[in-house]
Amino acid sequence: MDQDYPISKDGIIEQAKKEIPNAKAKFSRKSSLDFRKYTKQIWLAGLGAFSRAEEEGNKLFDSLVKVGEELESKSVEDVDVEQTAKTVTEKTKETAIETKEKLEKTLDQHVNHSLNRIGLVTVKDVQHLETLILQLHQKVDSLVEENKNLATQLQKISSQDVE
Repeated sequence: MDQDYPISKDGIIEQAKKEIPNAKAKFSRKSSLDFRKYTKQIWLAGLGAFSRAEEEGNKLFDSLVKVGEELESKSVEDVDVEQTAKTVTEKTKETAIETKEKLEKTLDQHVNHSLNRIGLVTVKDVQHLETLILQLHQKVDSLVEENKNLATQLQKISSQDVE
């Protein structure tokens, strides 16, 4: 039966041991490249969305300003109408700015969600961890102080027992 298999069992095991690290390395390189590619795609999508949000916000803002200017030019004769046009223009500007801010906020949320999905931390995550670390430092400091106080009390008690 050994004649059907020119390589012994030990030979097959040795060959497999040699090939496993190579396969692991190839898989690791490929998965890290896929991760980098996916991360770059998310980053580029975020930049594209931000650019589009800025463009759309600016277009909306410009069109609203133009409408306001048209209203203002029609009401040059009447002071009340002029004041109304200014008010409309200001409200239009405010609306455009609010819309742009909402678009930016939505974009930030989508980018953060994408980053969290692939396991990257956000500034908010780091800030939360910093807060937790500071709280832990305070607790450790208070426990150290409490430990010192207890040690002092124990020394007093043991010195009284000796006397």
